[in-house]
Amino acid sequence: MKRCKVVVYGSLVMLLGLMAPRMLSAQDTTLDKPYKEQLVLVEGKLRSGNIAGALETLDDVIAKYPKAAEVYYAKALLFGQARNFNIAIPVAQQAVALEPSNLIFSNYLVGLYKGNNDLNSALGVIDSSIYYHPENVVLYREKMMVLHNAKRSEEALAIYDSTRERFGVSDTLDIIKGEILVDLERNEEAEQLLLPWAAKGSKIRQVYSTLGYLYLDKKKVKPAIQILERGLANTGENILYFDLADAYAASKKDRQAFDCLAKAFDASDVDFPEKYRVMITALSGKTSLSLDQVQALANLLVLRHPRVADSHVAKGEVLWRRGNLQEARSLFLTAVSMNRGHVDAWRMLMNVELALNQVDDAIAHGFEALESNRNNPMLLYFTGLAYMVKDDTDNARKMLETALDNSGDENTYVQSLIYAGLGDLYHKLKMSDVSDVAYEEAIKLDSTNATAMNNYAYYLSERNEKLDLAEKLSRSSNELDPTSSTFQDTYAWVLFKQGKYSEALKWIEKAMVGGQPSAVLYEHYGDILYKNGNSKEAVKQWEKALSSNTEAGIDMDKLKSKITKRSYVE
Repeated sequence: MKRCKVVVYGSLVMLLGLMAPRMLSAQDTTLDKPYKEQLVLVEGKLRSGNIAGALETLDDVIAKYPKAAEVYYAKALLFGQARNFNIAIPVAQQAVALEPSNLIFSNYLVGLYKGNNDLNSALGVIDSSIYYHPENVVLYREKMMVLHNAKRSEEALAIYDSTRERFGVSDTLDIIKGEILVDLERNEEAEQLLLPWAAKGSKIRQVYSTLGYLYLDKKKVKPAIQILERGLANTGENILYFDLADAYAASKKDRQAFDCLAKAFDASDVDFPEKYRVMITALSGKTSLSLDQVQALANLLVLRHPRVADSHVAKGEVLWRRGNLQEARSLFLTAVSMNRGHVDAWRMLMNVELALNQVDDAIAHGFEALESNRNNPMLLYFTGLAYMVKDDTDNARKMLETALDNSGDENTYVQSLIYAGLGDLYHKLKMSDVSDVAYEEAIKLDSTNATAMNNYAYYLSERNEKLDLAEKLSRSSNELDPTSSTFQDTYAWVLFKQGKYSEALKWIEKAMVGGQPSAVLYEHYGDILYKNGNSKEAVKQWEKALSSNTEAGIDMDKLKSKITKRSYVE
């Protein structure tokens, strides 16, 4: 619930806003400098999205005017926006070295160091700024926060004492101490520190959000709601509706909690990152929100932030879950048109196109995505899947193996997906030994990869190999996802192959109830019924398999033989 810490959200619009005050304002006489026209040209290139051209122009200015501090700053902004700290930091250091007393430059360099988790260097810059601006209390507050984040909390509290003695008492200073005390689990001290500020009607929202958190931590829901409502009245900051939603949720008042979330999402003064964080939590299923309510929040997100690609991605994901695939596809297309580097948007677009059986579109979009995200393993993986669906095993293998080659810096979840995809492909190519190794690596990398477990178990059972291992894997996949009719069918089939016919019947009947039966499922059901002594019902299921067969993998001759002979055929 605590939301006192600052979140930075980057965009080209924000970048222009940061550059304009320093580069293009008459106040610092930049417009009177000989490179003013080039800087105006840089701004124009940024507005048109030509970042490479903007950088080239900045480099030309730096080559001609090596002491133009604001130009180094502008270049650092561009690379910092891309989180390329290896370039952004040295360039920002140049700007600070040229104008060490410039707080704009110094503050940005501190931000870069913090983003790169180099807190000791950030502290060095802050100390330098304090040397040039010893009466700027903001610098002391920043030093407190950085010291605390560097696990030097007692030093941070010592800075609090000296700063309070020098500059006097303030709610902004006490808020920082309160946050430190909460992190140190000294909650009572934090509460006593902040309560007087709430009583005085402080205009700082963190006073109320922290107190609300402290009350909820003690299960005092009513006081939490009261303090947060007071905070809304005193500060007018709509972001407190998020905290109030937490409080109502804790008191099981779900309708009021949703109403608070909707007010925050509809508020123009609540930044997108705060709303998006809540949206991600809602999409994860970790809230009591219904899908209709999540849809309503996603609608507000797009309404209030139509130029942010993530808004459209979030709404598209909700529509996808609701089965509105074409609408979801439209939103994903909008997102990638706004941000061609948005890998998740491309991934979801390709995934929904595969669900719509638009395989050629998925492949085309895979290559389009890779133009802007060269050798991205996730995009290579999905392009490989699309080729596999198309039964183009040569290109599928090329894509999936390239994805694996480029996955070294990815997390184990992504690597596991790729290995599982290769397991499927190698099975399709009848390379059983290699397929088994790929599945085993997928499961070793991610012990929750239920799909890899299910597929490996099924193919082992089809080959009548390692049935004990197949049973273990299939049982684990069902424990991870107890609602999957596919996983239930696999477990029934493994049990069938082990000769455990009565147990197999229980599991196949669960699978039949759990989803729309496929031809394979009907055939398996018939086989299991036959082995349980119910040949009449078995024939009925085989006939259903025959009449509904629209998929590969069914041996039609064998199926017809079962029906004709009214008997199971190996």
